[in-house]
Amino acid sequence: MRVIGAIFWKELKGYFLSPVAYVVLTGFTAISGWLFYQLLNYFLRITNIVSGYMVKGQIMREWTIADDIMGPLYKNLSLFLIILVPGVTMRLFSEEKKLKTEELLLTAPIRMGQVVLGKYLASVVLLFLMLIPVGVYMSLILYYGSEPDLGTVLSGYLGLFLVAFSLAAIGIFASSLTENQIIAFFVCAVIGLLFFSVGLAARSVGVVSIFSRQLDLGELLRQLSLFEHYSHIVAGRIQLTDPVFFLLIIIFFLFASRINAESARWS
Repeated sequence: MRVIGAIFWKELKGYFLSPVAYVVLTGFTAISGWLFYQLLNYFLRITNIVSGYMVKGQIMREWTIADDIMGPLYKNLSLFLIILVPGVTMRLFSEEKKLKTEELLLTAPIRMGQVVLGKYLASVVLLFLMLIPVGVYMSLILYYGSEPDLGTVLSGYLGLFLVAFSLAAIGIFASSLTENQIIAFFVCAVIGLLFFSVGLAARSVGVVSIFSRQLDLGELLRQLSLFEHYSHIVAGRIQLTDPVFFLLIIIFFLFASRINAESARWS
């Protein structure tokens, strides 16, 4: 634990001694605040005109805070995380490689799993601080809103953390691949975008036959879609497979990062 703690504090201090933390925290707060204001303003205007969501002149459902303010806010912010999280994680291993300080880690009597976990925890803390303002918006809605769906609003906020922490694990892996921070940024962004968009392909594929066996390819793609699982959480329809999916992503990419970093020790 002492090794993990030392690496954690080193990386966390590195964030705040550079512009990264301040740009990320300020940028995300500005974006989330602007989106929250726009959605709240639209909600207030539209509820003064009609009492519900209408299709062909008929009200299909009433306007709700969870569905029409916080739900869209959470989903929009999750897309911004695809850009912001790579900016947080791109330097974690790439900078070590570029400055040749990685050799100190490789020759030190420590396990690479400890190094990976220490760096990951530092990025998680920064992301946690970044998401706090969203909790302030949520608190305002819960305090001033008229009977908001507490469970749905809270589960969506939890889902935002799961998305951020999963992307951080992907970012650690991307950073362990190269000394170029720009490449690490784009690798993380592309992998994250792939996990978000793979569910779209599920709509155009169905059951396929492989070696005389039937495989529901569309359902498989949906289960691999980060956005599908996140949408369940935002809608308050959390199933056990949803948090497990995010946990598996984190474990897999942290393990892959450890293997990749460990391979450099023997190369």
